[in-house]
Amino acid sequence: MKRMCIFFRFKPAVFFMLAAALPQSHACSAQQGESRPLTINNISYTERPDQYSRERCKLDLMLPAGSKDFATLVWFHGGGITSGQKHWPKGFEGEKNLALVAVNYRLSPKIKAHEAIDDAAAAVAWVLKNIEKYGGDKTKVFVAGHSAGAYLSGMVAFAPRYLNAHGLKNTDLAGAILLSGQATTHFQVRKDFGDKDPQMLPKIDEYSIIGNAANKVPPTCLILGDRRIEFPERVEENFLLECVVRKLKSAKIVEIFELQGLDHGTVSSAFQPVAKNFIKRVLAENERVSDRAD
Repeated sequence: MKRMCIFFRFKPAVFFMLAAALPQSHACSAQQGESRPLTINNISYTERPDQYSRERCKLDLMLPAGSKDFATLVWFHGGGITSGQKHWPKGFEGEKNLALVAVNYRLSPKIKAHEAIDDAAAAVAWVLKNIEKYGGDKTKVFVAGHSAGAYLSGMVAFAPRYLNAHGLKNTDLAGAILLSGQATTHFQVRKDFGDKDPQMLPKIDEYSIIGNAANKVPPTCLILGDRRIEFPERVEENFLLECVVRKLKSAKIVEIFELQGLDHGTVSSAFQPVAKNFIKRVLAENERVSDRAD
């Protein structure tokens, strides 16, 4: 399988023309008609007994109707690891052959921010171990998120120790889609460890995605807004991450996209064509490899 590295900058008008591309307490609801997805809400993914874990460590599942062996996208919300609620990624609801998982996780200051990575790993492990019961294919699980959610997704995908703790490997994942994520050590993680340095002074250590980039990692797609209006330094550090992964050959595929005219917030409403096409390419490449092996 060839590595893929793409540098692509969209003008807004062109980008939106591409949008047509591609395929309560534990409540369960099926929409009218066979073509509607089935949703299952508030599934606990941890056995920790404390009240805060019981409240926050829940996920929602949206299953495609009439589909088997489907892929799954596990989505982590943003909010600086201090706020936010689980939600479906915009523009993915009702996709054929794609299940969605929306995850809540514990937040600082009730926990140290780095502990949210453990929650993210536990949620991903739950999906890898259980998605086949719902008709999915555990070899087609992608992790994704926006901002802080991208940081958590990236740490699960790049740092093997988190999924190892659940008897799994980070390379069990089909891919990672990181939307405007911090590639250096997250500022809230640093703050909760007592770091007093300026937030914009980047740190690279075991709690950074870049600091784990020497490991073998799943195919990775990095999507950013326009560096002129994105979160400060976010685009530049992701280009560094892409360069490191490419030079070290850590992933079979690594792509990076800077979407012009979109800021840190609006990029979350316009990344869908890129992400969907990445999923399609990865699945198609995996199928070709499987066919050659047979």
